[in-house]
Amino acid sequence: MFLFRMTLFILLSAAAASAEPLADMAGTWSGSGWARETVTGPQETLRCQLSNHYDPAERTLTLAGQCIVPGRRLSIAGILSSTEGSARITGQWTNPDGVGRARVVGIQRDKIVAFNFSALDPQTGRQVAQNIEWRIAGDALRLRATDRNNPDRMMADISFAR
Repeated sequence: MFLFRMTLFILLSAAAASAEPLADMAGTWSGSGWARETVTGPQETLRCQLSNHYDPAERTLTLAGQCIVPGRRLSIAGILSSTEGSARITGQWTNPDGVGRARVVGIQRDKIVAFNFSALDPQTGRQVAQNIEWRIAGDALRLRATDRNNPDRMMADISFAR
């Protein structure tokens, strides 16, 4: 469950790359796809709704959303910021059902944002790590996640539309 929640955390923490990557994430997004909780676990179908607001003066995106998997609904929220002229995105993410509050850092290039994370599962004590990539094309956004120790092993694939 922790890894699945971390994937959702990453899903909403990322931003699409462009001249104003966080601004491109503003609006209402609906997505569906799959994620797995562990490297050897089954793929779980999920649906997500995001409602994002961008403040151009602060270069900050405020995110709020929910993801639904069979039998569960997870609420998620965050704040992401960029600095003019920098490829770096930073912020804080809150997931009350999983990791609590976590720091977010990413790199943006062209239409891609790529980053990785590492966190300790509070229930099992095991280290969880993933590579995350977001791609944006017009009103479409796609998240793909792989296991950091085995990059050939997909952990999530979710497509969003406005």
